[in-house]
Amino acid sequence: MISLQTILSEAVFETYFVQVIIKMKTDANFTEIYNQIRGIKDVVVVKVIDTDKLDAASNENYKYTLLEVKFMVSDRNPINTIKRIKTEALKIPGLVQFIVRTKTILKIRNY
Repeated sequence: MISLQTILSEAVFETYFVQVIIKMKTDANFTEIYNQIRGIKDVVVVKVIDTDKLDAASNENYKYTLLEVKFMVSDRNPINTIKRIKTEALKIPGLVQFIVRTKTILKIRNY
C-alpha cells in the first residue's frame, strides 16, 4: 500500500511568472475580469501593472492592461498550462484578448 507521504513527496509543483497583456471592452467591469482571471485553476497571483504605453493604446472601445501572473505547473510544461489558462480567460465576458508575452516566462520555484 502506498503511504500518503510517498504520494505527497512525488507530487512536484513548479511556480512560474509571466506577463500578459489583456484587451477588455471599456464597458466591462475591469475588477470583475481581474478577479475571474484570479479564479482560474492554477493561477496563484494576478498583479495589475499600469503603463503609459498601454494607456495610450487604449481608446473609447477597448482598454489594454498589463498583468503579472504567477501560476502553478504540475506537468512540468508551463506553455501547456498558460495555454489552458488563456483558453479559460477568453471565456470571461468583456475580455477580448489575452496576449501572453512568452519571453517573460520565468520559473520561480518548486514545491
